[in-house]
Amino acid sequence: MLAGAIAALGGALLVAPPAAPAADTVTISGRAYTFNHMSDYIEGAAIKVRELPGISAITDANGDYELEVPDDSNVTPYIDPPAGWNEIDLQTFHTRGEDIENANFQTPADAEYNALAAILGVAIDENGRPQECVVVTTVSARNVRGVDYETFHERTPHGVAGATAEALPFLDGPIYFNEFVIPDRSETESSEDGGIIWETVPAGTYRFVAEHPTTRFAPFLATCAPGRIVNANPPWGMYELSPGEQPLGASIVAASVTGLSADSGRRGRRVLAEIESGEATRVNAVLRKGGKRVGHARVDIGTGTKTVKVPVRRKAGKGKATLSVRLRDAAGDRVSDDRRVRLPRR
Repeated sequence: MLAGAIAALGGALLVAPPAAPAADTVTISGRAYTFNHMSDYIEGAAIKVRELPGISAITDANGDYELEVPDDSNVTPYIDPPAGWNEIDLQTFHTRGEDIENANFQTPADAEYNALAAILGVAIDENGRPQECVVVTTVSARNVRGVDYETFHERTPHGVAGATAEALPFLDGPIYFNEFVIPDRSETESSEDGGIIWETVPAGTYRFVAEHPTTRFAPFLATCAPGRIVNANPPWGMYELSPGEQPLGASIVAASVTGLSADSGRRGRRVLAEIESGEATRVNAVLRKGGKRVGHARVDIGTGTKTVKVPVRRKAGKGKATLSVRLRDAAGDRVSDDRRVRLPRR
């Protein structure tokens, strides 16, 4: 198990709500290129989002795209490429007030796609897609993050050797790519290529974490369905963290508070927090009034919209109160959101 990685990543990242209203949208941008051929850009591909079927962008002659998406939401970009390439999903991001740059699509052409499927023995359906889901990532070096594409290309290979990885909840595997960019079942840890693959993943959402003797990596979330190939590729996916650095907000906790209300009934008063979540999430909600704790709820929720009910103590008066909601993902990373609410009469 990767208890060390989870503990290290789950440290102290608390993302407070902004002091001023955030913009309604952020931009996701990047480049589409052929897997294992970084100078072969893919023009004319449609970039779409699983959660937002009405949004799309078309890649230009350099394979570049730019897509405007809602802030504070879960987004899973995917590429619908021209003939000769294959559909790929990226990881699921949660937008948190900052643009997501270099969300690249490392897209396999038919030859590589068929070769990898044969090497791995992936069961293929009548449409040429995996019968279940495939998840691929790279434990990538810090020096390929925050640079332009040309520098990113020059610093190939991107990987960090000696890492091991695991899925939460647990999945068999993974298989590591060797230095020749070939999945190799005899490998027990990442090579300098950094590639890692889980070839048969049931539908669902999974947090993927990595462990290394000297280096920390960010986790990522994959949203799986039959037929999907999720490639959480550099410089996202399992990117290296500098000493003391915490994962970027878009990488963690695919959940947010979307509504708050209070009511009073025969069983007493309660505050209702509506949570929209794209993964298994631990919710810890503390209600305070006048600096005193007057309510608490801690529950585990799954995907979708859930209502967390926080009972209000009888001695708490009516009027203004604050609900502090902490959301924690399976890797141990957390975000927080403080919301004002008015308590009704008893």
